[in-house]
Amino acid sequence: MRRWSLVTAAALLFTSAAILAWLASSAVIASVVRDPISAFVEPGVTIWWFALGGPFRRAPGSLSDIVFAAAANTAFWWFCLWVLAALYAVIRRRLAALRS
Repeated sequence: MRRWSLVTAAALLFTSAAILAWLASSAVIASVVRDPISAFVEPGVTIWWFALGGPFRRAPGSLSDIVFAAAANTAFWWFCLWVLAALYAVIRRRLAALRS
């Protein structure tokens, strides 16, 4: 289980950093693609904004800002997955207890 946690965290970190770098570039991205991927990294950008960004900054642009936002985004989504897994385990145990 620990190995899957590390693989999941690495995949989330890599994906978040790649998306943030892509959004920070001046590339034109269709809104049909931009909006869902922007929503995925929004928790990390929000944490970055509160910690380092400040008012009137749209998105992380420098390498250190992108790394921080990607790490914050990874922590947020990994925690959400952990909560879902814990809830699943509790529900599964309760259902097993009801059956016996």
